[in-house]
Amino acid sequence: RRTFREVRSHRTVLLFLLAYWCYIDGVNTIIRLAVSYGLALGFPSSSLVEALLLTQAVAFPSAVLYARLGERWGVRRGILLAIAVYALVTLAAAWMQTVTEFFALAAVVGLVQGGIQGLSRAYYGRLVPQGRSAEFFGFYGVVGKFSAVLGPLLVAATELATGSARGAIATVVLLFVAGAALLLRVPSAAERAPPPAG
Repeated sequence: RRTFREVRSHRTVLLFLLAYWCYIDGVNTIIRLAVSYGLALGFPSSSLVEALLLTQAVAFPSAVLYARLGERWGVRRGILLAIAVYALVTLAAAWMQTVTEFFALAAVVGLVQGGIQGLSRAYYGRLVPQGRSAEFFGFYGVVGKFSAVLGPLLVAATELATGSARGAIATVVLLFVAGAALLLRVPSAAERAPPPAG
């Protein structure tokens, strides 16, 4: 409770955490529902598992390259790019017809999956108060643990109302839009600040 009060008193940190909660919820929703969505479209389970392994294989080297992109292009811009990629992948998934397309989207997700997580942590590290990193990163971890809640609820409610798995998965885009909008409200000067001590 004390940490939450501290977070609320730092508007920049609070804005980022709200943004992070939205877009990382979307990320985790896509990751967790990918197989069940593929099964709903009639794809073989073996192919879906192979596609997820492809995502992991692409994610590791891509995370290293994405970190360099963040250094050169700006951390917040890197996060926004990853959010845009996830949003486009989500919309493409709503129109997907073949297993080959599923593999292609899995590879694209792998390109930004590690990057969005690493850059988010780096960006947050520049926002927390001096000497409070352990406490504030603990709260950051809690926010991450409570992700993939809004997305599945949104997907389930939409599919229940419409009967369409495709339409339901497309609603996850709303989380990416909300996350990007909130992230854009974080003062850009925060990105240029050096990482805090502690």
